[in-house]
Amino acid sequence: MTDTGAMLISRCSRLQSLDISECKRLTDASILAVSYHCTGLRSLNAAHFYYLADPSIISISTHCTQLQSLDITNCNDITDASIISISTHCIGLRSLTISGCNKITDASIASIAARCTGLESLNTFFCDGLSDASIISISTHCTGLRSLIVSACFQLSDASIISISTHCTGLRSLFVNGCFQLSDASIISISTHCTGLRLLHVTGCSKLTDASIISVTTHCTGLETLIFARKSLLL
Repeated sequence: MTDTGAMLISRCSRLQSLDISECKRLTDASILAVSYHCTGLRSLNAAHFYYLADPSIISISTHCTQLQSLDITNCNDITDASIISISTHCIGLRSLTISGCNKITDASIASIAARCTGLESLNTFFCDGLSDASIISISTHCTGLRSLIVSACFQLSDASIISISTHCTGLRSLFVNGCFQLSDASIISISTHCTGLRLLHVTGCSKLTDASIISVTTHCTGLETLIFARKSLLL
């Protein structure tokens, strides 16, 4: 980061929302400067910030404790250390997107579930290291969840989605495309308990039958978007 950039950041002490997604020439220095000078930050979008590493997010978590929304899509160097630190210090977190962060494990999601109980939106697309334990933990602690994207989380089974359906009955949006282990039991449970569902994306879930669509169309009368295809398109 240039001296001019650091100076600009230092003057923006009231900054609450920052979007630096796809800024491929920036480094960790930018995030560190934000964390030191913009402690009132509430929303950070660092999607596709390929050089982002744990020290930056840990610094954000310890200085910007009012953070409510974090998007670190495809920040492949981020590990559990970052997410655990976020959950420890930013307990008011409402939205977390860790899509493509393939070093994240169940330990991160368990920590978020335990401490950030007001979470409303979670996107773990292609975090294929996550198991049912993660989503079951979210379902039992973050009962106000409104949006869940677990596409291409290949380890997930019916146990995850059934737990979400019975605990997070206010769910409005669900993406499970590519979760090939799911059966009609998941979709029937979702449609029965989450009757306010507005969007359902189940592409590539080849075990699903007519029973799923019949249940969804019977119970989720406010549904606006249904994507139900056999091909393995993920998003």
